[in-house]
Amino acid sequence: MATRLTPASPTHLAPSYATPAWLLRARTSVPGVLSLYAGRLRLVTAAGVVFDAPLAAVERLAFPWYEGSAGLRVTVEGHRYRVSLTRPRGAAFPADRLLGGSAESAHGPGGGAVDKTGAVAVHSVLDGRGAGRVWRTLLGA
Repeated sequence: MATRLTPASPTHLAPSYATPAWLLRARTSVPGVLSLYAGRLRLVTAAGVVFDAPLAAVERLAFPWYEGSAGLRVTVEGHRYRVSLTRPRGAAFPADRLLGGSAESAHGPGGGAVDKTGAVAVHSVLDGRGAGRVWRTLLGA
């Protein structure tokens, strides 16, 4: 059971979670990691931090029905971001250093397959939808 996070919640009791995610741009996607820790929502790519904001500062959070729980829209400081939790066709996987060296731990329970080197081998639509359901519960959307 997830606890709904409020600005008054103690951060040591706050849930934490991280999954691979892709920042969607016009015709490209940038691999990264979406995480929730100590009441802050953060998206990091190989180029750096895209956003890092307390949940109270997230202006809009939506899980559009047409994404099938595998994508979200986030507005932070007036900037809108489209994030996919399922790897877009032809997109690269997030760098191992972003995943903390253990790709499987970033997938959560029932995550994608991992090859002998520890790199992510498969990240299916079902994995993305499962991660989306967890995110929706954690973020109370």
